[in-house]
Amino acid sequence: MGNAPGKIDQEDGFNDSRPNSSNNTTSSDSAAKQYEGEVSSRVRARRTTSLVNNILNGNNSRPRAGSNISSTSRRKTSREKELAKEAHTKQLVVRCNETVDGGFLAPFGCYSFEKLDYDTTVVKNLIIKRKLAPFYTPLQDFDESWTRDELIKIVDGLPLHDTFDENLEEFEDVPIGNLRKSAYNELIDKSLSKKEQRRMHAKIFRARLYKKRILWQENENESFLEKKLEMRKLGNKAINVKDSQNSQAKKNCHFPSDDLKYTLYRNGSECPICFLYFAAPFNYSKCCQQPICTECFVQIKRADPHFPHDEVDPTEPPTNDNEKDPNLLTSEPANCPYCATANFGITYQPPTDRETGIGGMPPDTYVYKECITAKPDASEPHVSVITSDTIRPDWETKLNKERSRLMRRSANATAIHISNRLIDPNHSSRRNTSNSVTPIQEESTSASRSPEPTINEIEDQMVREAIRLSLEDQDNRKKSKSRNATLRP
Repeated sequence: MGNAPGKIDQEDGFNDSRPNSSNNTTSSDSAAKQYEGEVSSRVRARRTTSLVNNILNGNNSRPRAGSNISSTSRRKTSREKELAKEAHTKQLVVRCNETVDGGFLAPFGCYSFEKLDYDTTVVKNLIIKRKLAPFYTPLQDFDESWTRDELIKIVDGLPLHDTFDENLEEFEDVPIGNLRKSAYNELIDKSLSKKEQRRMHAKIFRARLYKKRILWQENENESFLEKKLEMRKLGNKAINVKDSQNSQAKKNCHFPSDDLKYTLYRNGSECPICFLYFAAPFNYSKCCQQPICTECFVQIKRADPHFPHDEVDPTEPPTNDNEKDPNLLTSEPANCPYCATANFGITYQPPTDRETGIGGMPPDTYVYKECITAKPDASEPHVSVITSDTIRPDWETKLNKERSRLMRRSANATAIHISNRLIDPNHSSRRNTSNSVTPIQEESTSASRSPEPTINEIEDQMVREAIRLSLEDQDNRKKSKSRNATLRP
């Protein structure tokens, strides 16, 4: 045991096993060269690791002490992203006290929740400023022979929001736990792999968010029905002019008067896309002047980032997307659903016979006025044109984010490839070399092999690649900031 070599001696490999005989000089020189080669490989590996980290990290490296970096460049954590999604979902709840000209600031629910990815703040501001038609509660059918009383009775029976499918197949057998608690890690199976745990975490979050949205809307529906009952009680009583208490209670209900209900739906018009009947006036396409309801308009958006659809040459091998330049990624503007004209936009001319709700008179005080709303003229300078990019101003940020992701993937693959060449340039040839190969065969193999680039050439190539990626990333950030500054009101 005392003669056993130590750990350091074992790593050196030949310190204690070096023979003293002069007859073994050749083998000693060979061992020394082998040791020098191993040391050189270690040095190259350390240098390669440093260069690879510089390329992969780029501008995302940890900031030095005292450096002033804007917090906007910091990536959001998973919890921050979840909170942002919850805030977005809350903005999609239809509230009976948020009305404009008889419509609402949130959609009725004709389409699935996943398609409502527009900027809710932008859309609500456009509706309040009367540059976009509000979300009206639709009628499934309309008959011009309906009398005033029949129409008012039908409108009184309309719900605040469409019904939900509480048993979606997507969330079947997905545990949601207590919705009042923010943490739900105990619902995740710890026996799964890390990747599967992340997938389960995301699925549980989506199921919980969907259930929360149902509960939030149901609470508003209950409040809506309670106010309806209160309005009926007040309507059955003889309200005097001096009875200010009942008048104030009626005003706080934010319910439309019978005249407003009749004005909204007496000329119900059908949307050519969803085939539901809405109150006029509609939004109109700028190109072909076709009507479209706001609920259908918010579904139209740009295509997801993709590479241009070039014609494939059958004589050439197909090109993988990973081998293409990320800067070629594009996202075409939305086309008109009627005439397929590019850069689809709509115009809206608000009604002149009713201005109720936010920024107008209380809905319950409206009195019917005979007035015909003219069809908007897109050539008029005061009519604003709203595009799909207006309600999704972050489309360019998403495009640049996808480009950066592909750049990082490309840089990762390039760095790994170059790292293997730096650490062991002859790695591919050594895998096919067996112990029985003679020195003559090794010389012939080396002679037939193409010359490998030097270490300095490879390092220069990696530095140029890192600089190129850094400049492109910086240029994309500048373009995004300038665009956001122009879109800011």
